[in-house]
Amino acid sequence: MNDDKETNINQKLSQSLGLDIGLILSKLITGKSNLHYGIWDDLEVNLGNLCAAQEAYTRTLFRYLPKKENMKILDIGGGGGETARELLNKGHDVDIIIPSKELSKEAKNKTEGKANIFETTFENYASKDKKLYDVCLFSESFQYIPIDISLPKASALLNKSGIILISDCFRSESFMQSKTRQPGGGHSIVEMEEKVKKFSLNVLDRIDITQSVSPSIDLEQKMFSSLGEILLHLSKTFKIKRKLTYYLLKVFYNLILKERRRKDIERRLFDNSRTSELFMTHNKYMIFKLTPSNTKNVV
Repeated sequence: MNDDKETNINQKLSQSLGLDIGLILSKLITGKSNLHYGIWDDLEVNLGNLCAAQEAYTRTLFRYLPKKENMKILDIGGGGGETARELLNKGHDVDIIIPSKELSKEAKNKTEGKANIFETTFENYASKDKKLYDVCLFSESFQYIPIDISLPKASALLNKSGIILISDCFRSESFMQSKTRQPGGGHSIVEMEEKVKKFSLNVLDRIDITQSVSPSIDLEQKMFSSLGEILLHLSKTFKIKRKLTYYLLKVFYNLILKERRRKDIERRLFDNSRTSELFMTHNKYMIFKLTPSNTKNVV
């Protein structure tokens, strides 16, 4: 039991660290704090278009919001606050749940203090003054929360006409049959469909945008491959001109990382094995718009 608890803590720390690193890279590359895939329809896949692709993603997501003004929205896993800022600009009241201290600081700056920010996980979140929401929004955060917690808890936080809006990656049935690690992530799409029924949720929209977001994987691989080429050149240079430094770094690298982790890193940098085609085969990137069965549907 203690081992399971320690594993869970380590996973949370790893996720938080990954988000913090993602924030740094996002601000460096695009000047913004978006931490999600892009929609690449009619866009050439390169770093110069990453910001435009991510903005297209946000516009697409917003199409599925209720056509109401002054909504109360809970942005669950709100990243660096870019989505919340857009929602605030549209006149909505926004609360953000963020598990990372650095992301929390960024979101506070991005929203100019206009959003309520809760530095916690959704699992540990308690609604202040029993506040209810028009929208519980999961934008690439749903996959990090057990479905048996996320769906019923979000349902309980909705007002009488509220919706759950989810935009995230899910594992397809082919992934379950694969014997190797494939690009993408998330809960099983089969499990998701089963849990929607289990928790008596009505499906207002179920949109598959896998093909539109899949080029994000190709761009990510290009970035890692470029970094791999740089490291190879540096390695060759050090081996020739700084032999002692080269061997010390090699020993240090082997000491701090386990063999499995080293293989994962080297595969990412040098194998070019992550492609949009594999992503589409093993994943479903979905937008779900859901309401509890006792909720008055709002388009």
